[in-house]
Amino acid sequence: MYGGIVRIALARTDAVLSCSYRRRDTMVHLWRRAREEAEASKAAPGVGTTGDIAVVVDGKKLDNELVRLACIMARRAKRKVHLVHIIEVPRTLPLKATLTKESENADKILNEAMAIADEAGCEAVAEVVQTRDAGPAIVDEAKDHGCALILLGLVRNAQKGHGMGNDLGRTVPFVLANAPCRVWVVQDPS
Repeated sequence: MYGGIVRIALARTDAVLSCSYRRRDTMVHLWRRAREEAEASKAAPGVGTTGDIAVVVDGKKLDNELVRLACIMARRAKRKVHLVHIIEVPRTLPLKATLTKESENADKILNEAMAIADEAGCEAVAEVVQTRDAGPAIVDEAKDHGCALILLGLVRNAQKGHGMGNDLGRTVPFVLANAPCRVWVVQDPS
């Protein structure tokens, strides 16, 4: 259960730090880091920020851990968690098209995330965003809510190879390059 390696990338506009830890050590490290981040955001969330945390939930297995981590940080800093689910609309359809299956899936994912936030005693807001590209939508949500941190989960796709560069797609690099705040990318390679 704890044998997997989790990679964490912490980013600011000027630097990216990448670390590898065993899962048990990672959670201890993340909780310690969460306390530090909570204290920092409580002291000075920055100009134009609320100190809130945006968590991108997409139905993958890392969602629960990301929501719990965000709740730990937000609760300690007396901040809010913004749970965001992105629906990417194909260019062949209008942006405002009704995507019933995707909307139902989004409701299910966000309800599960809200239940975790409620259990943790954390104030959370859920939102579904329909867009053409996930990266710009995530950055815009963080800007709109004045978030101090974005949490993204990255699940390794074994069929794409073992290099982390193969797993990033377009979204993570865009968010890392354009986010107005810190970004934590948590990878579960299993």
